[in-house]
Amino acid sequence: MSCVGDHHTMLASDDVLPPPGDIQVLLLTLDSVSLSWSSPQGLTGPQTFRVTWGCDGETRSTRVKGGHHLEISSLQPGKKYQFNVATEGEDGSQSICVSASLSTVVLPRDLKIDHLEETSFTLHWSKAEGMEKVPQRFLISNCIPGRDPLAAITDDCHKTFSNLQPGTEYTVSVSTVLTNGEQSEPVSTTICTILPAPEQLNVDSVDTTSAAVSWSQPPGLDQTQHHYQISYRCPGTEPHITTTSSHNITLSDLKSATEYSVTVCTVLENGKQSQLVLTTLTTVPPAPDLLTVDTTYGTVSWNQPPGLDQTQHHYQISYHCPGTKPNYTTTSSHSLTLSDLQCGTQYSVTVCTVLENGKQSKLVSTTLTTVHFQWWKRPSRVAAVCVLLAVIIGLWDSYATAERDQLQKEIERLNWIIKGSCPEGWRRFGCSCYYLSTEKKSWTESRQDCLERGADLVIINSEEEQAFINVFEAFTFAWIGLTDSVTEGTWKWVDGTPLTTPRYWKSGDPDGGRVGNCGEIFYISPGQGVWWDYECSFSQQWICEK
Repeated sequence: MSCVGDHHTMLASDDVLPPPGDIQVLLLTLDSVSLSWSSPQGLTGPQTFRVTWGCDGETRSTRVKGGHHLEISSLQPGKKYQFNVATEGEDGSQSICVSASLSTVVLPRDLKIDHLEETSFTLHWSKAEGMEKVPQRFLISNCIPGRDPLAAITDDCHKTFSNLQPGTEYTVSVSTVLTNGEQSEPVSTTICTILPAPEQLNVDSVDTTSAAVSWSQPPGLDQTQHHYQISYRCPGTEPHITTTSSHNITLSDLKSATEYSVTVCTVLENGKQSQLVLTTLTTVPPAPDLLTVDTTYGTVSWNQPPGLDQTQHHYQISYHCPGTKPNYTTTSSHSLTLSDLQCGTQYSVTVCTVLENGKQSKLVSTTLTTVHFQWWKRPSRVAAVCVLLAVIIGLWDSYATAERDQLQKEIERLNWIIKGSCPEGWRRFGCSCYYLSTEKKSWTESRQDCLERGADLVIINSEEEQAFINVFEAFTFAWIGLTDSVTEGTWKWVDGTPLTTPRYWKSGDPDGGRVGNCGEIFYISPGQGVWWDYECSFSQQWICEK
């Protein structure tokens, strides 16, 4: 196919015509093509162009006046065509032509990716519209930037790529190839394989201000340079971000008793990151401080741990003696009196801080050995009780049934004196039991009632016992075991011991002289109450202790 006219025609003009600009393909189908070109340099005004095309030895041409584009139809599918465009003068002379070779093979379409994984993906496409029944194959090429492409031929409209590198960008192109060897221009897309995230994210240990977190290396990264980015934060704060090349990290600047969210992701050298892996942890609350015990009354006390002023919390107390299961109780206070202890027994006691979500601090431990109950302060009486109990048991068989019932009650009462358990209607504090009367009697009659109950009027030995009695039960005034009736001005308890805690008298008392010889407690809420001296013959409630 000739690109220009004969030599005579070309030289008919003294001026050589400039050629048009390069041919551009606007649209290519199985049987048509739309071409365009630009104006020749230096020419203005209306212009004429000669367009020639052909394949397999057949040639056709047409003249285009006043335009720079042409749509050519009725082409044969799957053929390679040569297209020429030349500038044509009024005398029929032509410039040098510009050429383009095109094949009526249309590009594959609808490239799609699915099953995208760390080391593989599948590419799908569709045949060119109108070529569904035309025999054809596909040339597939994929490459990593900077490396030679890998090519393959397939008859299918899909291809799975495997054994790829995780987190790597691949360029994939597909061209249609006909049976005559003609092929289309390639259609390309870019795919990035998934960068695997860390696996098995675990919180290995948590302390008050630190936590250890670990994970497993993602698969497929043995030969790939990477590290890990860790972010952690508590609610309402900006995240802390750090990196490591290891598979574990210790976060050491945490607040105690605080919940943190922690994320870890894989990061390549080019900055590409994997998806985040998330976990949460709550730092351990600080343990109670300065744990102390009062062995007389079984009271355990401690200081509030630092840093918990704005955090809701309470304390869990566990206590048990050897060979028994632990008893558990809780309190929001900083002290607790364990009121169900056995006298003369050693207890293991632990205290821990507990948050609202149930998170516990480390245990703080101590031991507590309770004193023997009140009668052990009077050895002669205890000895007498033990001897009497032995005698009663020894004479058991010599009594009749009715008398045995009475002896059984006496044995139970004496066992209570030795073991320290409280009967019904009595309240326990430390290793003593207390009873508030419902009747009113004189001081002497009140004491007699206590003695008949195997007790005596209460003897107050400490501030804790004074405070306990003050809130023991509803009363206004109640007799206590204190009197100076033997020697005026010398106040003694009913067991003969002198008064050593005079600070509970109300202001101005004792002032009863020879009239007010007996002690009573006056209830004050809240507080510890005060003592009055009053006439012993006055009738009022009383408090027994045993």
